[in-house]
Amino acid sequence: MRKTLWSPVIMGMLILIPNLICYANGPGTTAANFLKIGVGARAAAMGDAFTVIVDDSTSLYWNPAGLGRIEKRQLSATYNSWFAGINQGYLGVGFPLPGKGTVAGGVNYVDMGDFDGRDEAGNPTGTFTASALNYQFGYANRFREKFLWGISAGIVQDTIADDTKSTYAANLGLIYKSSESLSLGLVVQNLGGELGGDPLPFVAKIGMAYTWKSILLALDIASPADNDVYYGAGIEWWIMDGIALRAGYKTNQDIGEGLTAGVGFNKGKIRFDYAYVPYGALGDTHKVLFGMSF
Repeated sequence: MRKTLWSPVIMGMLILIPNLICYANGPGTTAANFLKIGVGARAAAMGDAFTVIVDDSTSLYWNPAGLGRIEKRQLSATYNSWFAGINQGYLGVGFPLPGKGTVAGGVNYVDMGDFDGRDEAGNPTGTFTASALNYQFGYANRFREKFLWGISAGIVQDTIADDTKSTYAANLGLIYKSSESLSLGLVVQNLGGELGGDPLPFVAKIGMAYTWKSILLALDIASPADNDVYYGAGIEWWIMDGIALRAGYKTNQDIGEGLTAGVGFNKGKIRFDYAYVPYGALGDTHKVLFGMSF
């Protein structure tokens, strides 16, 4: 019976993974690049090494399999003060279903600010705004004892002045708990249609996380469709009950490469995270997350 169940899973992975890697290694232009801006402060503080350790409604973005770790109804609200006047907000909720997995919904909103418009001759035509939205719904469940799997899907929408374009997008993920200390994960993000003739910023990631006493170490390797492979690494140290220090590092990025840092507070039903992410000459960014279980 076990061999019968595992054979299709193994065959599917052998077929799927090489194709994902080939797809992810093809450079080119992508649309809806706001999807590259990570959601949440804990992830940002840990260098975006979040494929394996995500455990709240931001799983819809990072790895939908993480929804399977939600044990109570949960709300997450995040705000990101990015550079160049760009602001991002995210609101998500997760609901465990008795014996039937977890469902969640979320919305990711990016306000790109005001721009000066000009006609073909270069004459000013006034200002216009640009914004983007991503609505997502997801489901996760446990497969046997050590596997979590999940899927999230929804609508991606870009608006520039009065021109709005939209398409669909989905994320698929797995998390495998190899032992009490070690977990592994796989996720493919932004599978979907096109905006203005360009594909979404597809990325395939593998990750691992290792826990030793009060210290958590995480590593992600990501292969995006429009750039080279990059890495994210992070460390989280719970220095006392409910208080954590975090640091991370990202490599091989056009922007945002380098060190990150943050703190976390998790007590009872309340959670608060903060992240500081410098972008060199572009300026420093700050992210906060407020979470609540109910």
